[in-house]
Amino acid sequence: MYKVVKEYLLNKIKTGELLPDDRVPSEKELMEMFQVSRITVRKAIDELVIEGYLYRLQGIGSFVRKKEEHEKASNLIGVFLSSASDFLSVGILRGIEQHISSLGFHAVVQFADENGSSEREKFQRLLELNVSGFIIFPHISTLKNESVKRLVVEKRPIVFVDRTVEGMDGYSVESDNRKGAYDVTKHLIEVHGYRRIAFITWEKPKVSSVKDRFHGASLACSDMNANLTLIEVERGRVKQLCQELKNFDAIFACTDLLAVEIMSGLQMCGVQVPRDVAVVGFDDLPFSVFVQPSLTTVRQYPERMGEKAAAILLSLLSWGEIPIKKHYVPTKLIVRNSCGCVEHHHF
Repeated sequence: MYKVVKEYLLNKIKTGELLPDDRVPSEKELMEMFQVSRITVRKAIDELVIEGYLYRLQGIGSFVRKKEEHEKASNLIGVFLSSASDFLSVGILRGIEQHISSLGFHAVVQFADENGSSEREKFQRLLELNVSGFIIFPHISTLKNESVKRLVVEKRPIVFVDRTVEGMDGYSVESDNRKGAYDVTKHLIEVHGYRRIAFITWEKPKVSSVKDRFHGASLACSDMNANLTLIEVERGRVKQLCQELKNFDAIFACTDLLAVEIMSGLQMCGVQVPRDVAVVGFDDLPFSVFVQPSLTTVRQYPERMGEKAAAILLSLLSWGEIPIKKHYVPTKLIVRNSCGCVEHHHF
């Protein structure tokens, strides 16, 4: 039935009965005119907004968009991902495409460079394709990119996934990193009695995901009278930390990849995990169950993040703004062997 309402409004626009910037009948008027529900009317208007025929002014109503603005409207979504092969990137993209494909949108995907050298050109390419909005899962270099900062300043429809950075105030979808980190740290303290814990990261805690994981671990240690030490390490230099790491009861690596590198380095130095030092990670990447010992970690749900990010972006395209800026996807503690547990438990 919503298509009848949509066609009625579309016909009024195309015949010139409704001119640019004219206010269309209110939801209540359309409900009475067609004897339909508010949901039906809203769906018709939503589609016309997404297709570029109408625009909304919050609390006032819906209006006809100028013809040239409608012709510029696009069903393309610019998606900028950290990596073409990264497990989280692949899951996020799958979630985005599942959500937008049934609504007539298509993803135009670009991937970050390690050094960020050509990212400006990649963002420019997306702008030239006239994408309606952006979903960005940023590489660390992307967060420093002036093109991204300009998109935020210009108030382009943009949703960050997995992480944001200080000074960039925008819409975001992230795992509940703080709660996930709290849960795994609590497990180390409460179940195993570990009191000296190291939090190790490759990246500075200015990135929101790293910062929130560190805060979650800190809060758990504070609540349970344990000590937490922050250690930042350069990639490829973990083995040089072996002697220092032997002084801790447990190590919380900020990612599973880092956790596996730490376990490998410790074992090469004759330190046994978890007998001498426990190690836990964050992500639950596919290999985590196969490493020896199997890795205790925190599971993220990248597909859910992608779906949520796409839903928020389409809402922004329809409404111009939405009240909640930060959205969180729950995580799950996955207990295996590297923390000292003998059997597999899922909490």
